[in-house]
Amino acid sequence: MKMLKRTYSLVLTVIMMLVSLTVKSQTVEPPFLKYTNHPWVDSVFNSLSIKERVAQLIWVAAYSNKDLEYEAELGNLIKTTGIGGLIFFQDDPVKQSEMINYFNKISKVPLMIGMDGEWGAGMRLAGVPKFPYQMTLGALNNDSLIYEMGAAVAQQFKRTGMHINLAPVVDINNNRKNTVINYRSFGEDPEKVSRKGALYMNGMQDNGILAVAKHFPGHGDTETDSHVDMPVIRHSSSRLDSVELVPFRRLISEGVAGVMPGHLNIPSLDSTPGLPTTLSSPILTGLLRDKLQFSGIAISDAMNMGALTRYYKPGEAEALSLIAGMDVLEYVTDPELTINIIVEKIKKGEVSEEAINLKCRKVLAAKYWAGLDKVKEIKTKGLKEDLSNAKTNALIRDLYAGSLTLLNNESEFIPLKFTPGLKIAVIAVNKTATTTFQKRIKKYYQCDLFNINSEDTASVNPVLRKMKNYNLIIAGVYGLDQRPSAGFGIKPGMISFIDRIAGQNSIVAWYGNPYGVDKIPSLQKTGGLVLAYQENEFTEDLSAQLIFGAIGAAGKLPVTINEKWPAGCGIETPGKIRLQYGYPENAGVSSALLEKKIDSLIQAGLDAKAFPGCEVMVARKGISIFHKAYGYQTYENRLTVNEDDLYDIASVTKVSSTIPAMMILDGRNQFSPDKTLGDYLPGFKKSNKGDIPMREFLAHQAGLTAWIPFWEKTVKKNGGFRHRVFSPGMTKKYPLEVADGIFINKNYKKKILKEIKKSPIGEKKYLYSDLMFILAPDIIENITGRKLDEFVTNEVYHKLGAFDITYNPYKKHSLTRIVPTEYDSAFRKQLLHGTVHDEGAAMLGGVSGHAGLFVTANDLMKLMELYRRMGEYGGEQLIDSAVLKEYTSVQFPGNNNRRGLGFDKPLLNNSEVPAKNAYPSKSATPSSFGHSGYTGAFVWVDPEYEISYIFLCNRVYPTRNNNLLSQMNIRTDVLEAVYGAVVE
Repeated sequence: MKMLKRTYSLVLTVIMMLVSLTVKSQTVEPPFLKYTNHPWVDSVFNSLSIKERVAQLIWVAAYSNKDLEYEAELGNLIKTTGIGGLIFFQDDPVKQSEMINYFNKISKVPLMIGMDGEWGAGMRLAGVPKFPYQMTLGALNNDSLIYEMGAAVAQQFKRTGMHINLAPVVDINNNRKNTVINYRSFGEDPEKVSRKGALYMNGMQDNGILAVAKHFPGHGDTETDSHVDMPVIRHSSSRLDSVELVPFRRLISEGVAGVMPGHLNIPSLDSTPGLPTTLSSPILTGLLRDKLQFSGIAISDAMNMGALTRYYKPGEAEALSLIAGMDVLEYVTDPELTINIIVEKIKKGEVSEEAINLKCRKVLAAKYWAGLDKVKEIKTKGLKEDLSNAKTNALIRDLYAGSLTLLNNESEFIPLKFTPGLKIAVIAVNKTATTTFQKRIKKYYQCDLFNINSEDTASVNPVLRKMKNYNLIIAGVYGLDQRPSAGFGIKPGMISFIDRIAGQNSIVAWYGNPYGVDKIPSLQKTGGLVLAYQENEFTEDLSAQLIFGAIGAAGKLPVTINEKWPAGCGIETPGKIRLQYGYPENAGVSSALLEKKIDSLIQAGLDAKAFPGCEVMVARKGISIFHKAYGYQTYENRLTVNEDDLYDIASVTKVSSTIPAMMILDGRNQFSPDKTLGDYLPGFKKSNKGDIPMREFLAHQAGLTAWIPFWEKTVKKNGGFRHRVFSPGMTKKYPLEVADGIFINKNYKKKILKEIKKSPIGEKKYLYSDLMFILAPDIIENITGRKLDEFVTNEVYHKLGAFDITYNPYKKHSLTRIVPTEYDSAFRKQLLHGTVHDEGAAMLGGVSGHAGLFVTANDLMKLMELYRRMGEYGGEQLIDSAVLKEYTSVQFPGNNNRRGLGFDKPLLNNSEVPAKNAYPSKSATPSSFGHSGYTGAFVWVDPEYEISYIFLCNRVYPTRNNNLLSQMNIRTDVLEAVYGAVVE
């Protein structure tokens, strides 16, 4: 039996040794460790006295927002003590870089520069983009983005001259009352925290910045803030091993450079009463070094925290920490005293000189790895621009977009469906001004905006009374707090307000800590509940986009809220069903290439006075990536062009009104381009046009006259109007407004149709003509019984959420939003402002199939995206895809006609002609299509490149004789610039 026990014991020992060897073989060394005996390290190490070697282990706090006296004192400390590093806190990146440049000049050994930048350098530095909190990232499913974030944070750090980030936090937050970790943690699942923490770490270290995992062995399950006092964690060692230590084990195995122990008392790991981990040899050496095989740098948490200072004198705790196994002491309050105490203890044999030498070598090796053998001056020119770049912002957008968590979605409420009669109220709770959330919602659907102070009944009650007029209430909840100690920012009035609006017809966007949701039970009754985790422009914008299906909900709760919402829950919804809004880099386009080129081309146009102002909008892959207004509405420079201004788009009306109406009817088998004009307009059946197929008309192949100046027959030689055609006021006989103070006889349309009917037919070749499109409204009305404008408004525009595509905008919009066109000196004798520029369309009361539409770029983009997506938008197939493909294809290539059905197309030999002769641009693919307008509008869609492009201007102001827009090729050159900026 004894022999059996010995054999079993021997086998068990061998197994344990093999497991240990396996663990060792799988563990990656920290990246700098191989340089501990490098010649540069040897040289610097040998030049240092024992006191200077101790000083290398002391890293002090540094601030870039203090006065010159502070900088002088810090500089003197560096020179006199030889401290090894600085940990910067706040505030300005340029000032910080200047300080680093100076301090490195006066330091004997180059300084290790670090920061506690858990969500990037922006956590401490003003004007630098902030990455999401780790709790927010805990909801992310696409964890590869966290690696990208680590790489981006590394770039921020390197650009500002830093070498080490005291991040990531890998504490498991399993205590909702935790006041110090909480939203800084990836969540409560050890495996997820491990995976996300490792990706963040590797992203930094693969890109030249040392990472530090904290707060060992786990600061998540405590309600005491170690900044103030000593937390006591009473879990067993087995519980710690299976939960809290899991992430540290993972990061150590993958080569994390540093580990930061927390100021925690853990009796199961060290029974010494009141002893913090920071001073515990069983934890720092026995557990961290021996058991977990960590060979990197153990960096203390700030040595000025209450957990230490309440119980130890300055210098004493630091010396004890080094003895216990710490390598670097951070935020030492009295460095000179600390160094002297440690040196004295070395002399007394209380501190091992050999251990100090090893620690010093590790620090120097880390400095060598970080490139400090050749200190380079940080260039401050362009620093802020480099730190706040579009690529970083695009990544931050993707991180937030993937983290948004949908907790309620009753009856698949989200994404919203645009049902007839939908009336939306959008309330910003605890905001006085219109918010980003509200502004973005207005880009999707017309709505009314309200702002309230939830704690002020005088603010709340009038708004609540108005809510009976709406069938959907969307509320964004602001002013929340991440801290449990602040009650998550929830106050009685907020609870009361949400109680009163919560129901199946309400959606709430929560811009705060997920734990706070549990404080308002009525949130469980909302039709939709979007958890955005943080309050900023990214989360506001993206939560609106999620509600409308531009992005899908994919986030999963990183922590448990309550029984209804445990960790891991989150309702997924489809995305990309409507236009998104983002950065060029979100769509594989270079911001630098796109913006610089477009700005240059537009500025040239403004300088040449090709137009007084314009607007450019670009989308790629369904994401609006560029939208910019330039110049003024007129050359008088009174009103700047704004993104919600309406432009007269002239002939772009053809593909924005007539053609979508016909395509819808074609898909319903109510219209066919192969039937004749006479089939649809019996009055034309016996004319010279009656037997011509609609296909030939729509492709400008029918031999029609290009246009007819109908207005000329209404004007006398002296410039006055002919008898009984016009009236200065609206009457029953003169109901249609042609321009301000000019109304046309209701029967004059018959004369227009008569002139078209008797117009000659020429050779069947490509000749662009307006005439058939003037007839189109009657064709649509004959088929549907509805007017053209009514039909396309209800069947297309409103289904897209496009309420700013309209005829006769003066009837419902302020003139300040409507860009003026030409001063008509021949016909109407006035500046045309709010009424259509085209004379023929004006004589038809502003509604025609060839001209008359006014649009905002944002709403017109929805229509272009409908086309790019082959007829599908908002989750609905509005136009049959086969029909749309047919209409956007070349119809008569054998006749050298490039046109589709209504749509313009590239030159048939576009790839063969010189770039200057290409149309619309050299890079436009054969499948692309669009249209141009006389007033200056231009639209183009390229399904292959997934590009939708809009150019709006009033080049005819004040006269149509200004043709510089076309002569300079501005519209098409901007399109080519879009192609040129595509990088993937």
